[in-house]
Amino acid sequence: MKSQFVLDNSSKAALYNLYLYAFNKPDSDFRKKFWSTRFDHGIPYGIFEDDELVSGLFSMPFKVNFHGNPLLMNGITDVMSVPEYSGKGAAGTLMKAALHDMYKNNVVLSYLAPFSFAYYRKFGYEQVFDHQLYRLSGDKLPRVKPSPVGHVRRTSLKNAISVIKGAYLESPLSQNGGLIRADWWWQYLTEKHPEWQVAYYQDAQQSVTGYLIYTRSADEFHVQEFVHLTPASYQSLLSFVFKHGAGYQTYTFENANPNYQGDLLADPYALEVKTHPYMMGRIVNLQAFLAVYPFEKSDFKPLSFNIEDEVIQQNQGSWTISATDGKTGIEHDSEKKADVPTVTIQQFTKATFGYRTLSSQQDFGQFEASPQVLAKLDQLFVTPKPVLADYF
Repeated sequence: MKSQFVLDNSSKAALYNLYLYAFNKPDSDFRKKFWSTRFDHGIPYGIFEDDELVSGLFSMPFKVNFHGNPLLMNGITDVMSVPEYSGKGAAGTLMKAALHDMYKNNVVLSYLAPFSFAYYRKFGYEQVFDHQLYRLSGDKLPRVKPSPVGHVRRTSLKNAISVIKGAYLESPLSQNGGLIRADWWWQYLTEKHPEWQVAYYQDAQQSVTGYLIYTRSADEFHVQEFVHLTPASYQSLLSFVFKHGAGYQTYTFENANPNYQGDLLADPYALEVKTHPYMMGRIVNLQAFLAVYPFEKSDFKPLSFNIEDEVIQQNQGSWTISATDGKTGIEHDSEKKADVPTVTIQQFTKATFGYRTLSSQQDFGQFEASPQVLAKLDQLFVTPKPVLADYF
């Protein structure tokens, strides 16, 4: 089921030209190739005025692994308008159309990279993913011994996909809300990032239990993605990085896991760490989300709460959840209940993703509710922080 704003292939050139202008990008065969892959696998939306495409966006269908549950997730990207049409509400119209289409097509979640957190909160999105950036000076590298067994091999990302994608799926990068990367997406990454290189670790049985995706410039060695499933792969891959020695002024590591790891260094003072907001997410279909949610308790008595969702009306109203022998009961009424917590879809998304508990949100004045009820709800929600390595 699609809205009137979904574009067909005849609008591909117009959307590409809008993309180039809106984001001030130079045209090139390289850019056209990866953008075309995005168009071919995404759902393009647009608004025309006087036969000119004045606003557009992509809704990209993906699957994510949410604590063992594969869920449909659409990523919003390339939200754009011509400057003379900016501020007239076209982008907002397309955002709502895309979200309504997602709901109709049983898409459970949606993620996006915000240019403005305030703007996308109006559509029910909330900050749920953070990254940490670790920086070490080239003259302060620690010594790390590689594992005495196994070996590290280097290759291009294109050649590495077949051997590293299994390790990715086993890693935390794809467990707590991260992408289940489809083959086309892996290929897209090679098209958009031809500079990415790979080093992977094979153990004594020739199994790949870790890898690095990295880039090098004149002054910096940058690790874009670091997956290690065993202590041996961690030691050997980190040793591989640091053996580059003083050839680079700076070594940086992009860490999609927001939990601090500097304490693993012998001298944490040598490490500069920055936590930065990464991407936003929202629950699109609350009924479907609750039906498969991995509650921390298999048995609990009915708990009720109200949800406010200004964009997806089907999520509005009161919800009551319960569980018996692991079977979840869900009741929904479009009318709110009295004397139960009332939270927005953004606040509920943060709590159920494990980003910030409802109790913590109340402590910071986000809403008022019974602390006892909030504590009972918080006990049901997953606690590991959400992790997302990909960007779209």
